[in-house]
Amino acid sequence: MSNEFRGTGNLGDNPTLKTVLVKGEDRKVAEIRVFFDEYKQDGQGGFEQSGGFWMNASVWDKRGEDVAQHLRKGARVHIAGRLAEQEWTDKESGEVRKTMQLNADDVYLSLSRLEEVKFRPKAQEAGA
Repeated sequence: MSNEFRGTGNLGDNPTLKTVLVKGEDRKVAEIRVFFDEYKQDGQGGFEQSGGFWMNASVWDKRGEDVAQHLRKGARVHIAGRLAEQEWTDKESGEVRKTMQLNADDVYLSLSRLEEVKFRPKAQEAGA
């Protein structure tokens, strides 16, 4: 059974772009850390932060390269993807640890913090 996650939050650091070997092929992956915040009404017509959580996310291939190129710490993003449990052994204690990792299918930049948008030229169609 597939699971899906959708959330809105802020990047806690600049994306890190890495090349990793997957099934004998080099693939690009951008790693990001996102704080998914929650707000509630403050009783005076506004809102106040009432909690949230941090999650690591991976964005693969061309999308990952685009994320690394265009996003930075503090960017407000909407993310959709699949959750996966990761397991590792703590080097200091030897204990097995687990965490949830988001494999992002889509990352959308929120327009609320942008001052300018610049589009690249449209690709020419073959035979045009």
